[in-house]
Amino acid sequence: MKRISFITFLILLLTNSINSQVVYHTYPSNPIIISRTILPEHGFLPGKKFTFYNTIDKYNFKGLRIRVELFDDRKILNLKRLSCSGMQFTNTSEFVNPDCIYKVGQYFETLLKKSGALIDSTSTDTLQVRLEGLDSRLIGFGFIRVHGLCQMKITYRNVITSYCSDMTDADKNSPIRPTAFVSRLTATRIMTSASIREVIEKFFKDLKSRTVSKRD
Repeated sequence: MKRISFITFLILLLTNSINSQVVYHTYPSNPIIISRTILPEHGFLPGKKFTFYNTIDKYNFKGLRIRVELFDDRKILNLKRLSCSGMQFTNTSEFVNPDCIYKVGQYFETLLKKSGALIDSTSTDTLQVRLEGLDSRLIGFGFIRVHGLCQMKITYRNVITSYCSDMTDADKNSPIRPTAFVSRLTATRIMTSASIREVIEKFFKDLKSRTVSKRD
């Protein structure tokens, strides 16, 4: 393996960061910017890689450049139930870890990029995302139903909308089926990831409709 100088490394790092940034607000610290390219592959999740699933539908935001600000409001709100299904948060899964906020940021970055948008921390067009709840549940005895729970409040261009998802392995858009031969840990990671994807896609659908209405 060829060695590169420290200066060269910094140049490459900064180049990637300019094109790949999310602003994280983690209480009580000051806002920080972390590039996706310098986050560990597994992040806070040891073992099996955390998968970022593609949106179900295709979107093209045609070079939209936005600043993404991500807040972790879970401890402040301490939600007991998901607003869209009433499913309880137990906050006993691995997703209670504060560092999972960075996986949510990576998810936005990944799906925005695949949908023709670009996260730019210097943009004045700001998307504010507040993570309110993230958890996984295993419900039942013998025959287990796996739930991925996610709730966010998103503000974009003065429009504030709450989005939530209670996705199970029996849902149409689930990456796995109830009969899949996977461990419980893997199943909860898959379904929680899918619930994050579903929340982001709900926002994408609204963003697409606003864009179309504006053109009309």
